[in-house]
Amino acid sequence: MSDDLFNKAQDMGVISVDESNGRVSYRLGREKSYNWNHPEEKVRAGIIADLIFGYSYSPQRMDTEVSIPGRTPTNWADAVVFRDDRRKDPYIVAETASPYVSESERAQKAEQLFGYANALGAEFAVYEDSASPRKFWRVRGFGGLERDDNAIPDIPANYGDTPKYAYRRAGDSDLGTVDAAELARVFNRCHNALWAGGRSDPTESFDEMSKLIFAKLYDERRTRNGEAYGLQWGENETDIAVAQRALDTYRNAREEDTGIFTEDIHAEPNKIAHVVRLLQSISLSHTDPDAKGRAYEQFLGDVFRGRLGQYFTRREIVDCLVDILKPTNEDMILDPACGSGGFLVHAMKFVFQRIDEDYAGDDSAIFRLKSDFARRNIHGIEINARIARVAMMDMVINEDGHTNIENHTALDRAFPSGTIRDGAYSLALANPPFGDSVKMDERDKLGQAELSDYTLSRGKRSAKSETLFVERCARFLRPGGRLGIVIPDGLLSNPSDLHVREYILDNFQISAIITLPQFAFRKAGSGMKTSLLIARKWAEGEDAAKDYPIFMAIADHIGYDSTGRSDANDLPRIAAHYQNGTGGSDDKIIRALKSAAVKRLDPLYHYLGPIIEDGFRDMPYPTHTLSAVAEGAIQSGKSPPGGAMYSVGDIPILLIGNIGADGTLTLDGLNYADDEFFAANRNRSAVSPLDILIAKDGATTGKIGLVPPDFALERCLVSEHIFRLSVGASLPGDEDPPADELDARKELNARYVFFFLKSWLGQQQIAREISGGAQGGITKAFVERIRIPVPPVDERAEFVRRARDEYDAYLASVARAEERYRAFQQSLSLR
Repeated sequence: MSDDLFNKAQDMGVISVDESNGRVSYRLGREKSYNWNHPEEKVRAGIIADLIFGYSYSPQRMDTEVSIPGRTPTNWADAVVFRDDRRKDPYIVAETASPYVSESERAQKAEQLFGYANALGAEFAVYEDSASPRKFWRVRGFGGLERDDNAIPDIPANYGDTPKYAYRRAGDSDLGTVDAAELARVFNRCHNALWAGGRSDPTESFDEMSKLIFAKLYDERRTRNGEAYGLQWGENETDIAVAQRALDTYRNAREEDTGIFTEDIHAEPNKIAHVVRLLQSISLSHTDPDAKGRAYEQFLGDVFRGRLGQYFTRREIVDCLVDILKPTNEDMILDPACGSGGFLVHAMKFVFQRIDEDYAGDDSAIFRLKSDFARRNIHGIEINARIARVAMMDMVINEDGHTNIENHTALDRAFPSGTIRDGAYSLALANPPFGDSVKMDERDKLGQAELSDYTLSRGKRSAKSETLFVERCARFLRPGGRLGIVIPDGLLSNPSDLHVREYILDNFQISAIITLPQFAFRKAGSGMKTSLLIARKWAEGEDAAKDYPIFMAIADHIGYDSTGRSDANDLPRIAAHYQNGTGGSDDKIIRALKSAAVKRLDPLYHYLGPIIEDGFRDMPYPTHTLSAVAEGAIQSGKSPPGGAMYSVGDIPILLIGNIGADGTLTLDGLNYADDEFFAANRNRSAVSPLDILIAKDGATTGKIGLVPPDFALERCLVSEHIFRLSVGASLPGDEDPPADELDARKELNARYVFFFLKSWLGQQQIAREISGGAQGGITKAFVERIRIPVPPVDERAEFVRRARDEYDAYLASVARAEERYRAFQQSLSLR
C-alpha cells in the first residue's frame, strides 16, 4: 500500500479509519464499513486508494463486495470500478488477499478473480496481496480459460481517456479577464458551492474559498508558457483528480508563502472541482486590480457584514479618510485594528495610482516602487485570526502587502514579528473596537501590557477600548505623523471623557472632525454615533498650547442609508472643502478655535451655537434658563428593581413610549409599581396635571410631552428614562396673580413652556444638548443651558392661543387622516 496515496484518500474523505473501534469506512458509490484489523483489509484499502489517485477513477463509480450473478450470496468481488454513474457496467474487478497467503491460495484467488470478472462482464482484472507483484489481465475478448496471452503490464488510467486541457499559458486559449460585476458574481457562486445553501458555516466556507483563490493565484504565477494551468477541469477527468491537483497546488503555494494559511483545504472533492471549474477561465493576475479589489470587497461584505460586520469599515468612510490624508510612497502606514484590511488596501491603491501618474512611461521604476512600498510600508494588526487571514487575502487580491499583517492584539507592548514598533509610522488609519471595556487582567486584549502602561487608564481597573486605541495610535506614530481614526462621539463631548480630549489636544494638532449619522455602523452591530478624527502628532519643539482653527463638518448622507441601501454622499464634498479651505454653515461646515472647543469637540454643538444665538439676537423679551422658569428642581423618574420594563402592583408607570411625537400622552402599554414603591418615590416621580415630561435618553432623547390638566390617573409615576418638570403660576418678572387665577395662569405658563420647547428655537437648543453623545442622552444640567424668552402675560397668552389653534388643527387633521385610512382598509375586498 502506498502511504502517500492512502493518506490522500484519508485527506479527501474517501477512506476513513477509526482506530478506536477498529473499523474502516469506504465512501464510494455507497458507504460501507469493514474490520480494519483484518490483514486483507489493508490490502484492499491500498488498491482502492491507488485506483482513485493513481489511476484517476471516480470513487462514485466504485463499490466494494459486489455480488456475483448466478453465484451463492457469499460470493462477491472485493472491489469493482464501473463505467457509469449508476454502477451497472463493470469495467475493472479487483481481488485482494492477505500478505500471508500461500502460493496455492494465491492461484486459487486468481481463478476466483477470473470467474468474477467473466461473470460481471468486466474488461480488466487486478490481483493484489502486497507480498507479490500486482497482476493485471484483460478479460473481455479472451477465452474464459486464458491466463497467459491476456496478461498485461498495467491497466489504463481513467478508462484510457487522456485528459484534455483547454487553458494554456501564453497560448491561443490563455485565461481572460472580467469586470468587477462579473467577478463578484463568480466569487458568490464559488462561495455558494462551498456553502451548500446553508448546510455549512458561511465563514468556514469563505476560508475554503480563500484557500482556493490563493492556490489559483500561485498557479497563474508558476505555470510556464505553453503549459496547461493546473487549476482547471480537464475533459475526461474526475472530480477527485481535479481536486487533488488543486490540493497539491495549494500545498506548494503554502510552502512558498507560509504567512497566511496553516491548514489544508477541507472542502469535499466535488465542491473543490466545482469551484475550479467556475474560476478556471479567469485570470486573477491580469484582471484590472481596481475591478478585482471592488469585486472582492463586495463579496466580503455579502458574506461577512451580517455576522462579522464589526471588522469591516464601509468603503465610503475609508475613501474619505484616505482622500483627506493622501498617503505617499514615503509613508509608513499602520492600521492597528485592520479588520478585513480596507484602510490598508485603499491606502495602497491610492499610493499606486500616484506612482502610476508620477512615473508614467518608466515601467521598471513603477514596478520597483510599488513592490517596495507593498513589502515595506504597509502594516496591520488584527486580533481575530480568521479576519487577519481575510485581510491578508484582501491584500493579495489587490497585489500585495499581506506579509506585514500580524495576528495579535494592538494593545501589547511588543509584537512577535519585531517589525511593528512604537514611533515607526508616519500615518495611522483605524476604526478600532468601541463600546467595549478592557479589564486589567484581560491578557487576550492586553498581551503582556498592563493597564497602568497607558496614561489614560493609569490607576483604573478597566478602560474603554476606544480610549486605549487613541493613546496606542499616538505611541505608534512618529513626531509629525498623521492620524485618521473613527471614534465614538462620547469622547468628543462627555464630561467624563474630558481627560481624553485633553490628551488628544496635548499630543495632536486636530485638523478635522467629521461627524457621521447615527446609523453609520448600525449594519456592523453598533448604534453608537461616531465621528472621523483627523490629526497630526505634534513635532518636537512645537507649542501644543497654541491656538488654531479646527475644521468641523456634519455629514447627513454618507453613501448609504440606515437600511444599507445606496444614498447621496456628503463625504467627498466635505473632503474637498477641507482641502480647499472652503465651505460654511450652509454646508454644515464650521471652523472652531481650539480654545473655544476644549470642553466640547463635537461639530453639531459648534454648528448649532451660532444658529441659536441668531435666534435670540433680536428677541424683544428677557430670557431665562429653563431652571429659572421651572417651579422647583427638575426631577428624574425612577423604576422598580429590574428596570423600566419590570411590572408589579397597580400604580401605573409612564414610559418614553407613552409620550407621543406630538406631545400627547397615551396610556397603552403602561408598566406598574406597588404601593410601597409609590410611597417611597412620589415626591420625585409622581405625575401631576400640567407636568412637562422630557425623554432623557434613548433613540428619542429630548421628546417632550405635556400632562393634560384633566389627567385621568390619580396616582401615576414616570420611569427612570424621563425627566419631570413643573411650571408655576408666575414666571420671572411676573406679578403674582390673584388667587382665583392661579390655576389658569399655571396652565398658561405650562403650555407656554411646552410649546416653546416644541418650537424650532427650543428644539435647536435641545438638539445641541443631545449632540455628541455616543448614544444620545441628557443630564439634569441641561436645564441650566436651555433658554426661554418670557414675554408679558398677554403676549404669552396670544402665543399659546395661536399655538393651540395650530396644534389642535394638526391633531384633528391626523385624526381625520387615520379615520379615512381605516375606512379605506375596511372597504378593501377581493370580491
